[in-house]
Amino acid sequence: MVDIAEKIHAAITSWESCTGGKISEQGKQIIVSTVRAIVYDPHPGWRLPSGMEPWPTMEEALAEVQRDAISKIGPALDQIAAKSPDGKTVNTFEMLHSFHEIFQVWCPFRKD
Repeated sequence: MVDIAEKIHAAITSWESCTGGKISEQGKQIIVSTVRAIVYDPHPGWRLPSGMEPWPTMEEALAEVQRDAISKIGPALDQIAAKSPDGKTVNTFEMLHSFHEIFQVWCPFRKD
């Protein structure tokens, strides 16, 4: 079975190849940490959104959310890169300033 970090790196590499964009190593680490945390360090207050229910287990639901997040890495990097001076480079600070807003859109869990 392929490690989740390998899947994330593959999505990032695909984005770089398709767009000519570049993401710093630290930016990559932020993405890996964030997407891994969906399963390995979820917030205890998360509840499944109504559109995802019923799931046999919360772990299966989290794994599905993680797969969905990986599929959205390219579009998220497009948004972040568009804000950079050259329109294609993503560094740590652009990642940190933009990622919260993007992650709020990704995250399907109700927080209320």
